[in-house]
Amino acid sequence: MKHALYAPVLLLMLLLAACNDTLQSSHILAEAESIVAEAPDSALYLLKGLDGASLRNRAERARYALLHAEASERAGLETDNDSLLHIAWDYYSQHPNEIRGFCKTRFYQGQNRLRKGDKPGALRMFLDIEEQLRKIDEPYYMGLLYLRIGGVYRAELNFVRAYRYYRDARDLFIRSGATRQTAEALLGMTTSALRMQDLTRARRDCTMALELADDLHDDTLVRRSLGLFSTIYTVSENERIPNDLLQRIEASVRRDTSAAAHCTLAQTQLFRNRPDSARRYLEQARQLHPDADELAMIEYTDYRAAARSGQYREAARKIHRFIFLNDSLTRTALQTSAGMIERDYFRERSAFDDYRMQNRRMWERVVGVAIIVVIVIAGLLIRQRMRLHKERNERYLLLVREAETEYRNLSRRFEQQDHAQARMKGLIASRFDIVDRLGKTLYERENTVSGQAAMTREVKQLIEGFSENGEMLQELEQIVDMAHDEVMQKLRRNYPKMKEADIRLLCYIFGGFSPQVISLFMEESVANVYARKSRLKMRIKNSEAPDRELFLSLLG
Repeated sequence: MKHALYAPVLLLMLLLAACNDTLQSSHILAEAESIVAEAPDSALYLLKGLDGASLRNRAERARYALLHAEASERAGLETDNDSLLHIAWDYYSQHPNEIRGFCKTRFYQGQNRLRKGDKPGALRMFLDIEEQLRKIDEPYYMGLLYLRIGGVYRAELNFVRAYRYYRDARDLFIRSGATRQTAEALLGMTTSALRMQDLTRARRDCTMALELADDLHDDTLVRRSLGLFSTIYTVSENERIPNDLLQRIEASVRRDTSAAAHCTLAQTQLFRNRPDSARRYLEQARQLHPDADELAMIEYTDYRAAARSGQYREAARKIHRFIFLNDSLTRTALQTSAGMIERDYFRERSAFDDYRMQNRRMWERVVGVAIIVVIVIAGLLIRQRMRLHKERNERYLLLVREAETEYRNLSRRFEQQDHAQARMKGLIASRFDIVDRLGKTLYERENTVSGQAAMTREVKQLIEGFSENGEMLQELEQIVDMAHDEVMQKLRRNYPKMKEADIRLLCYIFGGFSPQVISLFMEESVANVYARKSRLKMRIKNSEAPDRELFLSLLG
């Protein structure tokens, strides 16, 4: 009987203990989450008091693992968080609605990839996070993401895109009020602008970063800003560094023992026109195992120092070394980019194959419905087209009847026009016949008795009207044009260089005058008129004029 009473009591005590542990662990996780951004070391201390494996809830275990990885990252500990992030990812990948946890997990996984040198893999994770963060308004986390993406592109030597991401990160940090991160984004913008040789933009961004660092009283940011100022004025050959800025740079790196600090000290010595001291600092910097970017700047500064001291052969060797280091960095970046492109291609191809297999049945149904809809629409369209075709045929028949009526009207008009033109040609020809008869009479009786003198004078007066300067010559050309399809205008267009006398001769011929009358008009012999006519006919016949056949038909 006593044993029967002990069992429920024991079970109740176990349940109360479990609930107490759950409440205590939730309280610790909430407290650690609230201080992880400002005091990551304290958050780590709190999390060490919990045993992540003993947490019964998957969500609590994922939350613990993510907080531990975040605190380690913010504290600057070089620890392997892959196992913790794997626990967090197992949960958040199956719960995409928890966007913050999902994005934080992918972010720190990307950070681990970056530390291992896998920049393409890290960049892909960062881009996935960017797509997720667009669904919520988190300017601070989006700014952190853009700051890391800018760093990846800067390492890939894609400085234009890096500058764009750093600028977007700065704008997001300004929105969220994160002053220190704003300064870091400005320093990234300065570095990218410096590598793009945009010294004006680099100087402006670095000035703003230094002002923010001074407001924060952050010595690390101040030292980085002043170091970049030193590099900017080293690269710039036309501007002199202000003396107060130079003194600040010297004071900031005096106790720093890094390779970058020694390079900055060498640059300050170069500003003070002490190339020998600058080269000593550069030699010390080489012995501190600088990275590739620092080594390239060391070689460039050494080139400036050698050139300043007049050692031009050594300066040439240093600038060639600087170019070689830059080329090596470029080749490495291109190889990494090519690997990233290939990896992305196969990943996207695999994802597309999975997508196609999963959606095949859905598409089969969609295609079936679409075929039915197309058949119905096609039937309606065919019916509509038949009706439109019938209406169009009726309209065409009506237009044909109207065209026939118009054709008959035009035919009557053309017949009337031809009749009027024939009458006009007859009148013109009769007028020219009168002149021709008078000319023949004058030619035959010019030397007869004096009784014909009056008639001779009258005929001569009439003929002189058709001479070179006669009043009727212009009228004659117009009449010839009217009678023979504007033949004189076509003659002038086809033969612009023909002499005016030859044109006048052809005008008389086209007007139907005989050679005897033409000889009187032109005051030349008949033989000469025949010779000129023959010569002009041969010239027209041998030419390529468009209206040659018209001219030859009128020449006879």
